[in-house]
Amino acid sequence: NATFCPLLCPANSYYDPCMTGCPATCVDRQAPQNCSKPCVEGCACTSGFLLSGDTCVPEAQCGCLFEGNYYSEGEYSVSENCTRQCRCEANGKMVCSALSCGEDEVCKIQNGHRGCYPASTALCHIYGDPHYSTFDGKLHHFQGSCNYTVVTGCDNSSVGFSVTSRNKHRGSQSWTALSSVALSMEGLHIALRKNKAVYINGALASLPSLPAPGVTVSLSGSYVRVSTKLGLQLQFNGDHELLVRVSEKHKGQLCGLCGTYTGSQQDDFMRPDGVVVPDFNDFGASWMVPDEEWPCDPAISPPPTCSPSEEEAANKQCAVLMELGGPFQPCHAVLLPKTYFESCVYDQCATGGSMEQLCNDLGAYATACAEAGVALGDWSAGTVC
Repeated sequence: NATFCPLLCPANSYYDPCMTGCPATCVDRQAPQNCSKPCVEGCACTSGFLLSGDTCVPEAQCGCLFEGNYYSEGEYSVSENCTRQCRCEANGKMVCSALSCGEDEVCKIQNGHRGCYPASTALCHIYGDPHYSTFDGKLHHFQGSCNYTVVTGCDNSSVGFSVTSRNKHRGSQSWTALSSVALSMEGLHIALRKNKAVYINGALASLPSLPAPGVTVSLSGSYVRVSTKLGLQLQFNGDHELLVRVSEKHKGQLCGLCGTYTGSQQDDFMRPDGVVVPDFNDFGASWMVPDEEWPCDPAISPPPTCSPSEEEAANKQCAVLMELGGPFQPCHAVLLPKTYFESCVYDQCATGGSMEQLCNDLGAYATACAEAGVALGDWSAGTVC
């Protein structure tokens, strides 16, 4: 009771050992009159106050019943596509106004509230002989030796750009590596070729270059970087490694060897006809781009499998990626090394234990770590590189 183990009640309410089981609320002021529930012990609102959520407020400060939902005074409601924002004002009035997200914002739910928030980005990483880590993190090792679409808009979307890559055999007919990259957008064609040569609309360019409004091509460390106003950034090291970063505003609109960016890996192997297939060779071959000036053999010849002894040697060479206390451990908590380790073992088997390829794969993980915000410094000091 009120004197023995009292129930502490919030402002504008009092302890009642037998209050109605259906207290009056801002939404239903007549609730107690139609109540069939037994009385309960609890905190009842003081006369002149009503329940708004779990708070007793003066009747004049009740919130708004809007589109089937109740909002306390001061709360906002944002429409599903973020084109309208409504605020609950005094006396239960919902005041609405037009809303539009900024160029670098997307409409999404964050911390339980829908609104316009800064767009995040997703990364597709291509490296080695070659390995593709898609925007949604799925790994595949497509070995085609032609031109392929890396990322473009799907049939029902127009993202305004298309990125293709050319793969070539290197020293063996059983494996390939990325050789050059091309970006097409709004009448602009940028080709990134070996040794960081850049061609803009067919002409060799000197860097930095501003070939179009909102488009920059520059050298950044060991990469040629292409930045665009369309929410796309490319980084190519002039040899085998390409990083494709896209804005969240393209989520669910992309297709190609970098996957669909839907937040799920289940549909990453989607062909141009919209069919999702289980085999990455079937998937990869479907994205071939014919090129009359550069004939190629579309047949896929996957590298032979490792013998047990070769696989053991490959595991030992690549183990430095996984080592506790090794040069890559500071990144483990941010970016799991498992897929990079698998790619490294795959490459060691395919190339007969090439040290150059080993260092390419270790460097690819270091680059991905740097992109994720973890600088590993001189990681090569603890390796054979």
